[in-house]
Amino acid sequence: MIAEDAVELLFVDVCRTLARAGFDIASVNAGEGTGLRVHREPDAVIVRWVPGQELDPAGRQNAEYEGIRGALRQALWEILTQAGYAVRTDRLSGEVRVMPA
Repeated sequence: MIAEDAVELLFVDVCRTLARAGFDIASVNAGEGTGLRVHREPDAVIVRWVPGQELDPAGRQNAEYEGIRGALRQALWEILTQAGYAVRTDRLSGEVRVMPA
């Protein structure tokens, strides 16, 4: 387990890295329900994507967007590993777990 202040620094660095790569990011606590979300866990930073309604105007309850999720996971993996982080992706949850290298 890494120290709480180290997780906070990792969170800030990951957000900056993703912002420089062109992503709009909001904290999970920001109250917004869609888009790229970044939050802290005790030993890592988690990045996940929640699709917006404008992506699926039909409002399908079971739309999975696996193609988009897969492309996004790959892009996040590429960006974050090139920035020097240890990254694990989870296809089932769609989450990308970022740890210090």
